[in-house]
Amino acid sequence: MTPQLADVHILVADDQPDVARTLCRPIERAGALLHFVNSGTAALETATGRPYDLMIVDLKMPPDDWGGLWLLDRLKAEGVRTPALVLSGEGSKEQTIRATRLGAADWVDKDDAGTELLDRCAELHSKCQAQALEEAIGRLPTPLAAHFDRYRRATNVDRQVSAGLATLEAVLRFAAVVGLATTPPAPLAGVAAAQLARPSMGTWLTVCTRLGSLAGAGDEFTRLLACLIPRGAVQRVQDLVNLRNGIAHGRTTPTAAHADQLDGLLRRFGARAAAFWRGDIGVATTMTYDGSAFQADFDRLRGTGGPIASTLATAEPPRPARCSCCHTPECR
Repeated sequence: MTPQLADVHILVADDQPDVARTLCRPIERAGALLHFVNSGTAALETATGRPYDLMIVDLKMPPDDWGGLWLLDRLKAEGVRTPALVLSGEGSKEQTIRATRLGAADWVDKDDAGTELLDRCAELHSKCQAQALEEAIGRLPTPLAAHFDRYRRATNVDRQVSAGLATLEAVLRFAAVVGLATTPPAPLAGVAAAQLARPSMGTWLTVCTRLGSLAGAGDEFTRLLACLIPRGAVQRVQDLVNLRNGIAHGRTTPTAAHADQLDGLLRRFGARAAAFWRGDIGVATTMTYDGSAFQADFDRLRGTGGPIASTLATAEPPRPARCSCCHTPECR
């Protein structure tokens, strides 16, 4: 039987580490991967640096008296929407209400956490996974949102596997393009120019993993890739690339187990990316200069509802993304 929280990445913020580890022991036994920090400032740095599936936040911790509220407020300002469950104690009813207004998804009295925390985390994660496709369709850049929308409408195993693999390839391709556009030029071991002329799903995965190993990889690329491939989890994606190749060459027949494997991966990615990745893409329409600053009007491409008219003001003219292999805007 698969543990309730198998491979679920959870950030735990509590200034009493021994107490936190004791309360979270049932969660760890349920398969969760826990990362502990002891203050709101440490939690902010960690939660904005890599994606998590859930957060457990003690309200009463540094900084100040109610560091949990400070953390939720800062995360909201940063646009990070990782589902948070707060631990409240005696006399913190008002703070618990404020936490829910700042976006906390649920709360548990700290005195009851030893018996309730596991079930509440499992319920919250299950709810988030159930909503993951809708979140991806509404919040991710349009090239990804459109694929997730087609995947959601697939009705049988063959179509679910086919649409799921196409969606996964779209994620790898999009991440690779972001990486190539934002990473300084560097050799990519194992990637030949001929492969990039007609890239396969496996090529996109190789490009992503090679770029991800570079010290200077672009921030938005590494953040996006971490939503799909947490540390040490590349084999799961490689297995699905192998599945795609087996189906394409007639060696493998799609099964319900394949569909479930794909669905789990895509929902995890969709939930993480919708909550954590803050990159945007758009198509420029006009640009003006008033002598001190540039104003660029562009159509933001997010979700499946059509372009969103947007404006960007900057002291420097916006520049096209450049390719990592030759550093020219034309090679994209």
